[in-house]
Amino acid sequence: MRFSLLKSQGSGNDFFLIDIRGYNGAITHAMKKQLALFLCDRNSDFGADGILYVDNSDADGKMVIFNADGSEAEMCGNGIRIVARYVAEQLEKPDVVIENTTGIKYPLNFVGDFYEDITAYELTFPKADFTPAAVPINIQGPKLINELIPELSTEIKFTALALPNPHIAGFVDEINEDKLKAIGEKANNLHKVLPNGVNVNLGKIISDTSIYVATYERGVGITYSCGTGMFATTVSAVINGLVKKGEWITLFNKGGYTKCLVNDDFSGRMIGNASYIYEADIDFDFENNKLSSAVSGKKYVEEINAYSNLLLHVNELK
Repeated sequence: MRFSLLKSQGSGNDFFLIDIRGYNGAITHAMKKQLALFLCDRNSDFGADGILYVDNSDADGKMVIFNADGSEAEMCGNGIRIVARYVAEQLEKPDVVIENTTGIKYPLNFVGDFYEDITAYELTFPKADFTPAAVPINIQGPKLINELIPELSTEIKFTALALPNPHIAGFVDEINEDKLKAIGEKANNLHKVLPNGVNVNLGKIISDTSIYVATYERGVGITYSCGTGMFATTVSAVINGLVKKGEWITLFNKGGYTKCLVNDDFSGRMIGNASYIYEADIDFDFENNKLSSAVSGKKYVEEINAYSNLLLHVNELK
């Protein structure tokens, strides 16, 4: 079966975008998983954090995301900006509404002044949900706000929330990726506490308006960034009095940065890049789990160079 791939990234979180709207429902859940496992393998000629499938919707489009390990995620803040750009350019309009698999419809709009020669979109988040059943997390009490999860760490206090994908966020003086990896792996095998696993975010407060964030993403591992993780960390910082509501906060990460703002009701907005890397056409043999052919297409050299300049700028800022 033939597919057109669009390699893309948001804050360094990289994906293949595959538009399946013309396949009339022929691409099954099992096929989406199989493609994700094959194409996202970092030891192959491809490699990515996940696949963004663009599907039909009564909104402008629908995002279905599969992680590198073949699991399906409810939401992806970096990925949905890329889907928004792809759909918006097709429809030739600046504002679109993209649905995710939970049925939530997210407004997104083009932003022209994020950084020089960088295409960016603003995403509107609905209210964060702190109820244990929404995460889900098995705890005593109505919510987990800045508390220890003893099974994970005796040092780091976490806040748990759903966006609607599950997150815990804690704050440290210095981020240690080895410690983050150990906590992330433990959290995603701690089914008695976190039955569906969780994205683990560690934040380091840089200033009143900036935070450095590292994320262990469920189904991926430590990633360059996680869009919902950056918003979850901002919400957690607000609820714990570390930054203010109603102010734009810069979230730095290994892959660049985003800007997040949290409203009084813990809804909010996020602005970040939606960048293209290259195009390719493949013929995939599902029965034998292999490529029959692969043809390289356009490489987005100007966008790649522009993002390299942004990363240099980030290193100067943080």
